[in-house]
Amino acid sequence: MDGLRYDRLALSPSAAPVLHALMAAGAHGTSLLPYGEADGQAEDGPSTSMAFTDSGPGWSSVLTGVWPDRHGVTGNDFAGADYTRHPDFLSRAVAARPALRTAAAVSWPELVRRGVLGPAIGARVSYDGESDGYASADRRVADTAARWLTEDDPDVLFVYFGATDEAGHATGPLSPAYDHALLAQDAHLGRLLEAIDARRSDPARAEERWTVLVTTDHGHLDTGGHGGDTRAEREVFVVLAEPGGPPAGTRLDSPRLIDIAPTVLDRLGIPAGPDRGLRGRALPRPTAPTSEWS
Repeated sequence: MDGLRYDRLALSPSAAPVLHALMAAGAHGTSLLPYGEADGQAEDGPSTSMAFTDSGPGWSSVLTGVWPDRHGVTGNDFAGADYTRHPDFLSRAVAARPALRTAAAVSWPELVRRGVLGPAIGARVSYDGESDGYASADRRVADTAARWLTEDDPDVLFVYFGATDEAGHATGPLSPAYDHALLAQDAHLGRLLEAIDARRSDPARAEERWTVLVTTDHGHLDTGGHGGDTRAEREVFVVLAEPGGPPAGTRLDSPRLIDIAPTVLDRLGIPAGPDRGLRGRALPRPTAPTSEWS
């Protein structure tokens, strides 16, 4: 969920009931991006700057498991991107296990056009939130992802929603429009979780064990906008829920964007340590299997 400020999410369960239920049932935590525009003005800002706190560096870090000093993306121009040496985790999964079914649906087409999500992914669908508006494009993303979960058998699915970032830029994250965008994205997430849960009613799918991770790429200033090194721009969160995971409501210890990729690969049984070029760490594994989805 692009540009989602954790303090707005955490404000009240009514702000995002599905996400709050997911956090209550699973684990979550926050951390600060180790980069931001190097203007030297932010209290506790990074001492050096690898990149702007923008979507290009943020989602590249989520998908590749390395920071901008390695994947090369420092802004939304994607100049210097090195996805050959640092591919996205869906492409890594297919390279390790070619039979895996991978899919991605996004409302920011740059993620496909710029190669952040590589061509090895089985299905890549993008809708243009920039031209069509993110509320409309996000709905189409949710429709596509829900259809895949209902009619097909994806093993790894990446879904991107962008309306919160659009509202943040337009009216700031303290605005009713931002609250509305968050509620809409929360409802889209609810549809996907319901589709996962419904799969268990099919005897052929009853033993599936799903891990769900929710994150954001950066925050926003109160007035809207990002790229700098203030806490409001650098704070990100990770929500993790899965069968047999940490006790309900567990606080994760500073989960980072670069921890997403190794966590996904770890759950697939694919080696994902520094020797594989990743710099993140897999988040705590489940301790025992259960019949619940995640």
